[in-house]
Amino acid sequence: MDLFVVALAEVGDWATMSTWWLGEDELARARELREETPRREFLNSRVVLRRLLALRLDCPPEAVELPRNPTTGAPGPARVRGVKALEPGDPVQYSLARTSGYVAVAMANRPVGVDLELRQSNQQSEALLRVLHPADQSRLLRVPARRRARAVTDAWVRVEALLKARRTGLSVDPSTVHVGAENRVRHPDGLVVTGVRTRRGSQLHAAVAWLEDPLGSPEPWTDRPMGR
Repeated sequence: MDLFVVALAEVGDWATMSTWWLGEDELARARELREETPRREFLNSRVVLRRLLALRLDCPPEAVELPRNPTTGAPGPARVRGVKALEPGDPVQYSLARTSGYVAVAMANRPVGVDLELRQSNQQSEALLRVLHPADQSRLLRVPARRRARAVTDAWVRVEALLKARRTGLSVDPSTVHVGAENRVRHPDGLVVTGVRTRRGSQLHAAVAWLEDPLGSPEPWTDRPMGR
């Protein structure tokens, strides 16, 4: 699995000039965003996604097809337009997450999910706490108030990464997903979820989930620091 976290400000000029790579569906979704900054960050994050997938698929970015489930909006495997069969090791499954100023992209040859969030404020974390699994709520309420926003945000990104890897997203009630206190957990459905370390002082929180190899081959990704 490959995981990339990109500061959108660092690629803004290049990404803005490359929006012609995008498909009509992506442009239509951008037009639904009325505020300029979210619209620009959406477009630029899609450009980054297409560039990374194009490198993996060995094709031009504009030739990458990005099908989505019409019911859940979950992404299907990326493919090259007009190519019926992919090379061994494909299809390329991917997951994208955005937060203000940043985009994260995870890619693998089996189901994968990533979430990325800026740390919630105390008020936001209290509201978010109420939608988590009851066991996680109980645990997090015992965390000292000065550290609770960090702990709640860590729990939330693990929930979202899991739901993205399951291809359900928030069509499933997050209060049914118990993530627990451990940073790295194997779930009964074969998914592994882990928090991603960020640099000291960073306000970014991230988690990634992937389907474990049933043959027991080495894990495809190793925890490493990221972010600012």
